[in-house]
Amino acid sequence: MTADVGSTEKNWLVKSSTRILGPFTLAEVTEHLRTKQISIIDEVRLPEGRWSYIRENKLFMDIVKNIREEQDSHSEQTMTQSIAQHTAITRTDVIHMTDDLTPTPVPPNLDLTPPPVQRDTMKDVTPMVEPLSTRSVAAPAAAKSYGATGDTRLQGKLRQKSNVLRWSMIVAAIAVAGVVIFGLSQKDKKKSMGYDELMNQAIRYKTLGLYEKSLQAYLKATKLKEPDAESQVQMASVLISEDRQSLMGRRILERALVQEGRSRAEIVDAYLGIAVSYMMDGDLKQAEDTLQKAIGHEPFNVSALLNLAIIQQKKGNYGEAMRDFDAIYRKNPQSVLALFGRALSTVEYAKANSDSNALQSLIRDIKANVQKTGYLRQELLLFVVYAQSILGDVDGVNQSVVQFLNQMPGQARNYTHPLHVEWRFTQWDYLEKYCAEVYQKQNPHPELKALRAVCLMEVNRDSDAAKLLQEALAEAPKDPYVLATQASYLAKIGRLPEATTILKMPELQTLSVKNLLLGDICINTQDITCAQNAYTQVYNQDPKNAVALYGLAWVVMRNNDRTKAYDYVRAGLQSEPNFLPLLELRDQLEYE
Repeated sequence: MTADVGSTEKNWLVKSSTRILGPFTLAEVTEHLRTKQISIIDEVRLPEGRWSYIRENKLFMDIVKNIREEQDSHSEQTMTQSIAQHTAITRTDVIHMTDDLTPTPVPPNLDLTPPPVQRDTMKDVTPMVEPLSTRSVAAPAAAKSYGATGDTRLQGKLRQKSNVLRWSMIVAAIAVAGVVIFGLSQKDKKKSMGYDELMNQAIRYKTLGLYEKSLQAYLKATKLKEPDAESQVQMASVLISEDRQSLMGRRILERALVQEGRSRAEIVDAYLGIAVSYMMDGDLKQAEDTLQKAIGHEPFNVSALLNLAIIQQKKGNYGEAMRDFDAIYRKNPQSVLALFGRALSTVEYAKANSDSNALQSLIRDIKANVQKTGYLRQELLLFVVYAQSILGDVDGVNQSVVQFLNQMPGQARNYTHPLHVEWRFTQWDYLEKYCAEVYQKQNPHPELKALRAVCLMEVNRDSDAAKLLQEALAEAPKDPYVLATQASYLAKIGRLPEATTILKMPELQTLSVKNLLLGDICINTQDITCAQNAYTQVYNQDPKNAVALYGLAWVVMRNNDRTKAYDYVRAGLQSEPNFLPLLELRDQLEYE
């Protein structure tokens, strides 16, 4: 709020109690403050501004300061006079104590109308409210009598009731305070872990694959004191990968490498962490040199080989990257990152070189792999759609679109990524362009619009996704894949009842994704019976499904059957060792 201090314009309004006064000039507001016609706790505003307290407005700071000094001085004088008066009281003085509970009679002709305000000084601009009728403020004709003020028996009863009420309130307040203090003490007890406990927790979480929790515990520990050198080395890769502290993590690992007595595994891990930090910073040359040092100590280290292939891909050497990823995948068929890197490199290489054989081989390998794990499943199926589009196979595109839409979206965040691989090339920020290209190249039928909507949701363009879904629903209101995508969109934005209604439609009964989506909603709404029914159907179709095993473990945990919950968790982690919800639930079962 700004204004000219010497302005003569009447542009100030004052909100005092329930009244709005003004308009005044700045000088008039100051004078009303000085004469105590308004208070520093009242509010002021200009036509183009907002209400603010006078005591907080910079233009009135001087007068507010003077008023506060005057109040402090008056308070000291009053205190001195009060002490003097109390000191002068002797034993023969009689002090009449007024009983607060004694009813005070109302004067017969009480005028409730506030005194008039002089128009030349204070103008009330508060919107007028029709006054109450005289009957509404008059005392009832047959008012109930409560006795005379001198009735000793009555006064005794009132005091007795007052004492009972007072003690009841005190006891209740003490009870509430006790509960609050106990709750806070328990909360503080959980939060007041010492440095050693936090550091042990950080390292344990790292070992379990719970990297985000590991980072949180480590950062809490560092606020208590600076970690020792060895603890810093153990947590450096977490700082680099999870907190993107590439420079700090790199310096810690570089200091560790010059220390004697390091094992070969420790040296390799340090080189890998340093290489990932360089890759995150875009220094591919330094990253490549560091990875070669790691391979010198361990020639077949998968993480080092994956990072070298990713560097070739980042350089645009798609043919070489494709061959490197393929070689890694042939020797390590469980490596989803190797297959993903090969997919990205292959489609880019095939576009430039028309290599249909590489695309056909890629499609076969992806279809075989997605049956084994949900890690990056929908992302890999997108490459199948894209590869079929490059090959010009319209039927293949339509079939792979349906397979894509029959998956749970957004599952990549439920899997842990390796600390020593720069895995961020798998993120949807890099994949969304393939969705856009397929959508532009193919006939945009409703299911293809649903696929495009999923991609948009993955990059948080929810409004654009909603428009496409509305078009798809208008064209095919009964299409089960479009309806399932609409349900996942509604669940994403928090409209769970509407999503549930769609998922219960008969058109979706044959879709496997229906029960996965419904189970997730049931967990969010804490509906145990609903979750049990949904995940049991998924489990009956696929006993190794990690999502279903987690859902059933969650159900039996709510029924206090920890043994059975652990059985589900163990089975799920045997199927997919990097499924984050199962890792967290195992930690809860083993350590809480």
